[in-house]
Amino acid sequence: MSENQCSAANSVAHSHCSSCGAAYGEDISGWPRTCPACGTVAYRNPLPVAVALQPVYDTKGTALVVITRTIAPARGGTALPGGYIDDREDWRQAVVRELKEETGIDAAAREVRLADAMSSPDGHLLLFGLLPERPVESLPQFSATDETEGRHLLRRPVELAFPLHTLAVRAWFEGRYL
Repeated sequence: MSENQCSAANSVAHSHCSSCGAAYGEDISGWPRTCPACGTVAYRNPLPVAVALQPVYDTKGTALVVITRTIAPARGGTALPGGYIDDREDWRQAVVRELKEETGIDAAAREVRLADAMSSPDGHLLLFGLLPERPVESLPQFSATDETEGRHLLRRPVELAFPLHTLAVRAWFEGRYL
């Protein structure tokens, strides 16, 4: 088969897994896509990431909600709730969706404000959305998910699983996002 014939045979953009080369199948209209052969999840635009800064308070003071990850990268690490922004999704909606998916906490997209935007060395753009402070007792009971095995309160800046999360947490505790 010539190069032109090969290109014509595979002319449907994004119809094959970029990890193993297997075809996604007949229905390739939606995103994200999971490869039926290797299980790799592909996103239409995998670079923008929405990250939630959810402050909470109790008698011990103010803290940030963090999670323990059960997926790569940084499996077992502590991180802020966050993930990829879906195709055609508003970044504020992504912040509250990720917060809900990873912690069980409901929030309104209209209440999210941009705290920071940072670029990682690997090309990801992280948008840190700050939510209004809420009392700890208003949080729902945590249930583990496919992505998280714990929800915790961070009461001081510490090293997190991702360097930019560490920088954002430090900035929040220093009062730079108020």
